[in-house]
Amino acid sequence: MTQPMPLHPGDITTRFLTELIGELHPGVVVESVSLVKVRNYGDADNANSVSTSRQAALEVRYRDGAPASLPRRLLTKISIPGDVATSNPELDALFRNEIAFYGRLRRELDIETPQGLGGRFDEASKRFVLLMEDLSLRSPHINSMMDEDDVAAVAALLDTLAKLHARYWESPRFATDLSWVQNQRAGTIEDLFDGPVRAHIVKELAREKFKREFMQELGTTEAQMYAGEEALKRHFATLPQTFLHGDAHFGNTYTMPDGVGGLLDWQVSVRGYMMFDVGYLIPTALSVATRRTKERDLLAYYRDRLCAYGVGNAPHLEQLWLEYRRAQLHGFYLGWLTAPRENYGWEAMVIGNHRTKAACLDHDSLRLVAELSR
Repeated sequence: MTQPMPLHPGDITTRFLTELIGELHPGVVVESVSLVKVRNYGDADNANSVSTSRQAALEVRYRDGAPASLPRRLLTKISIPGDVATSNPELDALFRNEIAFYGRLRRELDIETPQGLGGRFDEASKRFVLLMEDLSLRSPHINSMMDEDDVAAVAALLDTLAKLHARYWESPRFATDLSWVQNQRAGTIEDLFDGPVRAHIVKELAREKFKREFMQELGTTEAQMYAGEEALKRHFATLPQTFLHGDAHFGNTYTMPDGVGGLLDWQVSVRGYMMFDVGYLIPTALSVATRRTKERDLLAYYRDRLCAYGVGNAPHLEQLWLEYRRAQLHGFYLGWLTAPRENYGWEAMVIGNHRTKAACLDHDSLRLVAELSR
């Protein structure tokens, strides 16, 4: 009998964990579970975000015979309670997508990202639970836009992205066993962006005066930015496709003690052009002044790593530079105009908008994207 979906972190039982973990690791039995810590929506403090779910750390003990590789400390993402008002639109498509990533793809990846132990989305209640390792026991630094600039950390993350992108570069598997991976032109994720997320951007512009003034500084409107985003997606769909993290801003990354870069939060993972990842990471990871002096070198480094991981037809650097300049529209419009203060903290939210807006201005992104429609 299927165990009921828990409403709160404290409702997660050993029977529920055994059932969920058993889908990926048959025969594993959880004998005990204790709740260590809970972070709720609205607990964001600039350096840490709690945006689309509650997060709970669990300590578990397995019955003898469980694989030694299974973590004893778990991080659980669980639906925000229905009686808690949030600034987020309905994000069911993203919850389903992240559960699919951890259930169907994570185990074949050899990059730094949390181990998944199971997930479930209940269509009737629209609730979800996702289990993964709690990284804290491996002592990572969770990256934040509040950090001081660290170009080496950005390079390490670009290496991780290059390794991911190279593995699925123009893969024929997108027509076979990876056909479930959505793209950026059609599907439930794109429907979400075209509808509720766009409406959310309009709401954020009405709510936050500084966002309206940033739009004025760019000399554009929400309608023009939306049209540009659509043109950019159409254009990028004609370029080499791979598997994308999909939301690779700096706050969704971490750095291990040995310097390796890791990726968090796979809700927006899709098939698409790699610049949606690379062009989003660099401007959010560095102050405007440092980004201006380092971005071209970092882009060249990413290309070198892409080639080193086996991509024989990597775009020339000048083409990458042009597409990087275009991609800045995406980082501002769909990346940070969407972000409410409750998700990231006020200062981090302002910095994200400022950095991506400045990149749009520096690279004349709106003009370059507008040219795609001529």
